[in-house]
Amino acid sequence: MADPRICVVIGATSGIGRAIALKFASEGNVIIVSGRNEERGAATVKACAQLGGQAHFIACDLADAATIQQLASTVFKRFGPTGALVNSGGILQSGGRVLDQPLDQDSDLWNVNYRGTFIACQEFGKQMRDARRGAILNIGSLASFAPLSLPSYTPGKQAILGLTQILAAELGPFGVRVNAVAPGYTMSDGLKAKIAAGEREPEAIKATTALRAFVEPEQVAEAASFLCSDKAASITGVTLPVDAGWLVQAPYAAYLQGNPIHE
Repeated sequence: MADPRICVVIGATSGIGRAIALKFASEGNVIIVSGRNEERGAATVKACAQLGGQAHFIACDLADAATIQQLASTVFKRFGPTGALVNSGGILQSGGRVLDQPLDQDSDLWNVNYRGTFIACQEFGKQMRDARRGAILNIGSLASFAPLSLPSYTPGKQAILGLTQILAAELGPFGVRVNAVAPGYTMSDGLKAKIAAGEREPEAIKATTALRAFVEPEQVAEAASFLCSDKAASITGVTLPVDAGWLVQAPYAAYLQGNPIHE
């Protein structure tokens, strides 16, 4: 029997990253749970173990390049080359305008969301290149495809789409695949809290999707599992929307308003 695959999930202490870590654990992989919060990380490790997977927590802060580099070094020394890397860490942004964007917030978003992902891809990508195998999965967004009113978050997620494509071309000759998923409105703890506080209207959100539904973290995890598996052996350089059809519903509904269908 082949040795279990080493899967590093950065941002695995909550939300989509946690769901991906649990999915990988259920498949018998060794999971490196990484993030800033050690308490939540320990909870994810415990949940992975209950599903039959080996799991270990190693702290990492995407705003600190040295901790990302240390994570990659520690994983390699303790476990060997990484088989799959998932870059799920990041920070969100509320709606705003480019002309009003505070520069310090812009720097924070780019340092964590894009630069953190970039450095992780560098460090683990080198391991995979040398091992001539592996899969990288980045977390994009609907903002990777659409001009959402998030002045720093949107350009950062569009940059991750480009980074994914560039890396796929660079690492493909070494047998390493690089893809991304672009989640839609995902029923995370954060979104649940905003709905409970009356800050989001769930029916209005669902109406913006073709399936009239939210995305569940576990559904994103299913897509992540597929793209990192041998079942997707010929797929690289793609950013797969997991959005309940938001990207098709938005232009369809906008066009229909001015050009209604007459029965």
